Amino acid sequence: MPAILSRPRIRRSAAPTDRAIRTEKEYDAAVAEIDSLLDSGPKKGTADFNRLELLSILVEAYEDEHDEPIAAATPQEMVEFVAEQKGISRTELATMLGGRSRLSDFLNNHRALSINQVTKLRERLGIPADLLISA
Repeated sequence: MPAILSRPRIRRSAAPTDRAIRTEKEYDAAVAEIDSLLDSGPKKGTADFNRLELLSILVEAYEDEHDEPIAAATPQEMVEFVAEQKGISRTELATMLGGRSRLSDFLNNHRALSINQVTKLRERLGIPADLLISA
């Protein structure tokens, strides 16, 4: 009697996706599958790699359509956040901006920063100048 040879088990990708992701449930399933595929580290040109690429495109399209855009931080929010992260006190900020009243005016959106103030904040806090200038 001949020996029965067992075939190696081949990992199959999930069912092909033939349409856009339309629901949060489909989105969650696609993200979970992407995570699983990323963990397996598929090689370029394989079915798993192609599946990963397709799902990534579909998830990105869903996110572009459904996610709220993140509002840009105001110069005031930027200064307060970075100062807090760097442990810089309000007193130090006031010194950089030329006094407590100028800091207060800036933080309450009553006064825009001068070029000198922008330069000082850029140098001390590392915030790019274009983020400190209100449009």
